[in-house]
Amino acid sequence: MTRPPRILGAVLAGGASRRFGSDKALVPLNGAPMLDHIVTVLACQVEEVAICGRSWGEFRALPDSTAERIGPLAGLEAALRYAAANGFDGVLTAPVDVVPLPDDLPERLAGSQPKVFEQQWLIGWWPAALHAALTAFLATGDRRWRVWIDRCGATRVAEPRPLHNINTRTDWTAAHAA
Repeated sequence: MTRPPRILGAVLAGGASRRFGSDKALVPLNGAPMLDHIVTVLACQVEEVAICGRSWGEFRALPDSTAERIGPLAGLEAALRYAAANGFDGVLTAPVDVVPLPDDLPERLAGSQPKVFEQQWLIGWWPAALHAALTAFLATGDRRWRVWIDRCGATRVAEPRPLHNINTRTDWTAAHAA
């Protein structure tokens, strides 16, 4: 009998929220900060939750390895580094600004190869063994998530339902209404 994979849940929450105009992780959605919605759903699906790019409550904070703001790949790199050093099989990532987060992500995504949702690429599964490859990719100076997805051979998987990516106040209003 094979053991279930040890999964680290990593919330990508270090963005500057420039298009939104304020820290969208803290913006209330149905009475709680968006970050709470993501953490609550993710925590039920993984062994441990870490927050990339900030501190939040009792959760492990994973800072970027560089002071240079390079985007969500820095959060993934921090999560993969922690996962590889602590015996996790892989990392399940979720951005702070995509709701509602599905409650069956390991069943949809986890496996031996990286996978991402077709439309919401920051929701994905990343085997811990990819840490060295991502570090090397970042050393080239490239920071594009789409290029990384292609480089590591991530499979794109259909989302189970429409998800709201909240980048602007208009997006927040639509998500709040839904």
